[in-house]
Amino acid sequence: MGERRQSSREARSDTCQEVCEVAPIYGQPGNEWGDQLVYEVLQSLPDDCIVYAQPTLVYKREVRYPDYVIVYHKWGVVVLEVKDWVDVVERDGDSACVRRSDTGLIERETSPVRQAKKAAEVLSNRLKEDSDLVDYAGEQRFSYAFAGVLPHLPAPRVSWLEKEWGEGYVLGRDDLSAEVIAERISSIPVPFRLLMTERQVRAACAIIDPRNKLVDGRTREFKGVVDRDQERIFKEPIQVASSMEIAERATQLGLDADLEPEAKVRVKQIKQRMPKESISLGASPHVRLVRGFAGTGKTDVLILRAHYLHEQYPDLEILVPTFNDPLYANRLLPELKHLKPRVDIEKFDTICTGIYRKKHGRWINFQDTGSLVASMARDHPLVDKLGRSFVTEELIWMKETGRTERNRYVSEVREGRGGKKGRVLSREMKEQVFDLFEAYEEMLRELPAYDWVDLHDKACTYLEEGVEPDKRYDVILIDEGQHFAPTWMRIVKQLAKPGGTLFICDDPSQSVYRYYSWLQKGVEVMGRTRWLRIPYRNTRQILQAAYSLIADNPIAQQLVGEGGEAVSPDVASDALRNGPAPEVHRFESREAERQFVLNEIERLVDQEGFLPSEMAILHSQGHVLDRYRKSVPKGLLLYRVEQQTGMEYKVVFVPEVQHAADRTVGMDWEEDEAKQRLKFYMTITRARERVYLLHQGAWPGLLEPLRPYVKWIVH
Repeated sequence: MGERRQSSREARSDTCQEVCEVAPIYGQPGNEWGDQLVYEVLQSLPDDCIVYAQPTLVYKREVRYPDYVIVYHKWGVVVLEVKDWVDVVERDGDSACVRRSDTGLIERETSPVRQAKKAAEVLSNRLKEDSDLVDYAGEQRFSYAFAGVLPHLPAPRVSWLEKEWGEGYVLGRDDLSAEVIAERISSIPVPFRLLMTERQVRAACAIIDPRNKLVDGRTREFKGVVDRDQERIFKEPIQVASSMEIAERATQLGLDADLEPEAKVRVKQIKQRMPKESISLGASPHVRLVRGFAGTGKTDVLILRAHYLHEQYPDLEILVPTFNDPLYANRLLPELKHLKPRVDIEKFDTICTGIYRKKHGRWINFQDTGSLVASMARDHPLVDKLGRSFVTEELIWMKETGRTERNRYVSEVREGRGGKKGRVLSREMKEQVFDLFEAYEEMLRELPAYDWVDLHDKACTYLEEGVEPDKRYDVILIDEGQHFAPTWMRIVKQLAKPGGTLFICDDPSQSVYRYYSWLQKGVEVMGRTRWLRIPYRNTRQILQAAYSLIADNPIAQQLVGEGGEAVSPDVASDALRNGPAPEVHRFESREAERQFVLNEIERLVDQEGFLPSEMAILHSQGHVLDRYRKSVPKGLLLYRVEQQTGMEYKVVFVPEVQHAADRTVGMDWEEDEAKQRLKFYMTITRARERVYLLHQGAWPGLLEPLRPYVKWIVH
């Protein structure tokens, strides 16, 4: 019976993810028949109720374990204590004498109404003393209701108990049906009734389950509270293939191999009979894709997901791969390393180098494509004519998509390069670009060396040829999935166990130049995607300014709406904080600008209490950052913008904006404008509270949409 209930709940939760037709219940019922009955009935509550089963509540030295806590904006917070009593022979104001069904002995038990009341008091006291959540929720004018639930007892016995415990405070057998449960709970007596705001609802949820309260992993500072969608996502049940199912699959694979030993021939024949979409679906493990704009908490959700799965399914082997060094060092590793050895946090290139070593027993140094392209520019003027960054990205894209034969590169459409409106090259220009590609490959052979794309390709090939990775995983959690190329995803799927699960977070607005649809990556996400639309990391003023840059840009909007739907952040959400508008400062000289930045950092530290580690100077040009490295306080971070997906700071400075928005040589203007605007959108949304944009000379025209949303200051 327990297995049937859990399976039913998992199926119900999947449905709730998409259409939200039932109330979500987080946690599992107790083993008693009555507790499981109440669990089933509570699923029929209104779908915007939130139910917690068997939570642990702590206030100072008092610990309470109520059976259910319900949070609903119409009712307030409701605590239910369930007792599986079949016969009550005596009662007073605080207790009852209960006959044990197994021994026949009579034992005195505390009234479930009193227990529920004590648990409600713990919740109220905890919220009052949590200054973060009190400030977040605002005025705490909402009710705490409590009641005892006795599933075996008929209405006459319930009325008899209510004479001692209070009319309306006891629910019995006749109250536990889908038709009456909501009305019965809503009639539990309370001193007053006021509708809860959504902030109050979420603050109450964070008191009941502290995982809903977000705290910076480095500073321990309060960041906010996860919203309903985020909680649903990170607590979504997982269906793990049983050992019997895995064994059956392995046996079937063995039988297939015996019938047709040449596996590659068999796979090729199958693919010839299958449509492209079916091939992609068949190759994909179970997938959940979480999409969201910058600041919507995707990384927070992924971290919470890792914690939740580790707690609920402690035997699962979980992998969290990332390509981004700052994200790895400052977010993922500090917040997940204590979950080892069941949760591995690995840089993607580290995974690939391990596979390479396993094949060859040695290691070689891989080359950076951009550095090699820069050295090619001396002998190939076309590099600077097209733009070094464009050539670098084009060569990487050619390798990632297998366009390494001249005829295929020249003849086929260049999808995956900025969407449908990406730059179009003439056939003659493509021939010249392929000449550069051949020169680049010759340079690698002469060194001799490989580049990083070669490493990924070789790692993928080795895995598909039978090289065993050190470990395979039940669940793989991918952050910043927009940066994962098709080859990367083939590697990831090779690291999954049979029946393994992929959980992917991405922000498609941050991938104009590595734009591959998930179908192109071989991962079917149709019907498995959830959007996060509330960028609670940013203040409303920061979000409005940043989003103005891409709101009317067709390439950006096509990108964030992969699949055809129009999606935008919820700028009007009550969850957004208010703060000062981003500031634009204009200076007559570079040195005056630099001195202002240093003085403002000092002021923010001394007068406003910011820590240097909570601030960052970001730019796309390394030489601009170099001008600040020796002057800023220890702990303040300086990073290239391209490294900053998934990162956040309280204060962000962007110096020399006029150089950060430089026109890319030789690139189509529409494509270049989209790239520049998306880059600034990402840069600005790294900030939680303050943004400083600084420049000399004329304000870049492509940033003109910012003008109504910023404070202009001329020095």
